[in-house]
Amino acid sequence: MNSNKRAKEKLIKLYGAECFIDKLKLRTGTELKRYKGKGQMKRMQQLTYHHIRMKKDGGKATVENGALLSAENHAWFHKQSPQTQDEMNLIFQEYKKQCSQECQVVFVDELELPFEIRTTEFYIDEKEQKKAKYNRAKEKREFQKRLDEELDK
Repeated sequence: MNSNKRAKEKLIKLYGAECFIDKLKLRTGTELKRYKGKGQMKRMQQLTYHHIRMKKDGGKATVENGALLSAENHAWFHKQSPQTQDEMNLIFQEYKKQCSQECQVVFVDELELPFEIRTTEFYIDEKEQKKAKYNRAKEKREFQKRLDEELDK
C-alpha cells in the first residue's frame, strides 16, 4: 500500500468519506455534471488524496499535508489560479485544525440505552431448507418401469 493511500485512509477515519470542497462548499457554480455512464460517475466521485504542499516542493503524504477531494473536484482544483489554490489549501488546513479540536470520535464498549435489546434464536431443518432437485434420469427410469409393468399385463 502506497503512502498516499495510507494517508487517505487516515483522513477518511478522521474526517469522514467526503470531499473537502463539497463539504466546505468551495465550488460555486451551476455547472451540470453530466456523465456517460454510472461507472464514469463513480470514478469521478471517488476520493483522492490531495497534497496541500505539492509533492514536487517536498510535500509528504501525511494527514497534516493532505485533504480529501473527489476526482472531479481535484481536477477542477488544479484548473484554478495559484492564488485561489493557496486560499483553498489554507481553508482545508483551518477546517482540519478546527475539526481536530471540536470533532473527536469516542468509541464505547457499552451503551446505556432506555430500552432492552434481546436476541431471538430459531433453527431451520436443513432438509426443509434444501429444495429437491429435479432428476430427469430417475423420472425416466420410473416411467419406463411403469410402462414395462403395463406391457407385461
